[in-house]
Amino acid sequence: MNMISTVLGLIAVALGLVGLFPLFGWLTWLSLFLSFWGMTFGLYARDKSTGVTINFLIMVLAILRLFVGGGIV
Repeated sequence: MNMISTVLGLIAVALGLVGLFPLFGWLTWLSLFLSFWGMTFGLYARDKSTGVTINFLIMVLAILRLFVGGGIV
């Protein structure tokens, strides 16, 4: 489960970094969705260090980006 969480977190990081550019706000929503599911899988893993941490950080970054951009842009 931790491997699935880490892979989803890394995909969310890649999409989140591209989503920081203007007019790519929809990628931020997608990275938020992926990091939510990655965190869900990570919470069921035995070793919760890597997957949950990556997904939590990208969720905070995505929420901050959406808050600043008004949720759209």
